Amino acid sequence: MRLIPYLLLTLLATTAVAQNDDFGFSPSTAPPEGGAVIQIVANGSPFTAPQVFFGDVASPHVTLVDSRTIKAVAPAHAIGIVFLTVRDGVFLFHSSRQFVFEPLLEEIIIPIAFQPINASFGTRWVSEVSVYNDSDDAVSIDPDICYFIGHASPCSRPPRRVQPHSSMSIEPLSSYAPEPAIGLLPPADHADRLHFTVRLRETSRDPDGPGTEIPVIRSRDFQKNQVWLPSIPTNVRFRSTLRVITRWYMVTVRVKDDATGELLSEQTIQRFLPTDIDTLGTVTFNDPLSAAGVRAHARVRIEVESQTPVWAMLTLTDNETQRVQIFTPR
Repeated sequence: MRLIPYLLLTLLATTAVAQNDDFGFSPSTAPPEGGAVIQIVANGSPFTAPQVFFGDVASPHVTLVDSRTIKAVAPAHAIGIVFLTVRDGVFLFHSSRQFVFEPLLEEIIIPIAFQPINASFGTRWVSEVSVYNDSDDAVSIDPDICYFIGHASPCSRPPRRVQPHSSMSIEPLSSYAPEPAIGLLPPADHADRLHFTVRLRETSRDPDGPGTEIPVIRSRDFQKNQVWLPSIPTNVRFRSTLRVITRWYMVTVRVKDDATGELLSEQTIQRFLPTDIDTLGTVTFNDPLSAAGVRAHARVRIEVESQTPVWAMLTLTDNETQRVQIFTPR
C-alpha cells in the first residue's frame, strides 16, 4: 500500500474511533509527580458521581463541575503511556486517546558533533563531547517517550543516563558536514546540572592538539526571529561557514558593512521539512564572505532572519594553520 493512502486510512480510522469516545480531555500529558488538572468533557451520557483512573491509578481529587464536565488531578505515576477511564456507578466510560506521563524536557543542542570526517584543504575533523552531572541523581539525556504523527510510544532505544557526580562521553552521530548537530533532551529540572565540554579537532596536522571549544546551546539561547553577528573580519586567508539552527522552512542571511549598514549580499535558503517529526535542523551557508563585494569591506555584520526561534554560529578557518575562530550571538 502506498504511504499517502495508508496514512489517510489511518487518519480516517482514528477519527472514527474518536467519534465513538465517551469523553474528551485536555491536556493529554502530566509530569510523573502528578498534580496537573485534567478537564474531562462527556460526549454522551452525563456524569453523576465519577471516579477517574489514569491507567490503574485513581485520581486523588475529582471535581464534578457540571453534569458534562469533570476536573481531575493527575496522580503520581511512572513515566509511560496510559488510557483514561471514568467509573460512574455501574457505568465505565472510555477514551481511545493516549495520556502520557513524562517530565518537562529541556532542549540542549551541540551544533557541531562530527564523527571523523574529511574536508577541504586535506583536513580531517573529529569532535569530542563529554558531559558531567553534578547532581545526586542519574540524569537522562534522551526521552523515554517518542512521537510519530501524534502517536506516542516508548522510544526504540533506552535513554542514556549520566550517573551522579560522574562524567560520560557522548558519541558524535554525524559524518555529513551540512547536518552536524545533535540534540539532547534532559529533564528540565536537572538540565542546569549538566556541564558540557565539546571540542572540534583537526587531526591531519595536529593530531594531539586541544582543538577548538564548541558552544552548547540551551533553549534560552535562541533568539526570537533574528540573529546579529557584528564585526566579522573578511580577510581572504579565512574560509567561512555559517550554520543556522531553526525550525522554520526558510532562512535569509544578509551581509552588511559593519560601519555603514550597506547591504553587500543576501541569500535565502528554503528547507523541505518533514511533516511527521520535529523540524529543528541546521541550514549551512558555505563561504558567505567569499564574494568580491564582501571582501572589499574589512569588517561586516551578518544578519540572520527566521520566523521561529533561531540561533547561528559562524566559523572562520585559517587556510594555512586550520585554526578555527567562532562567532556566536551574545
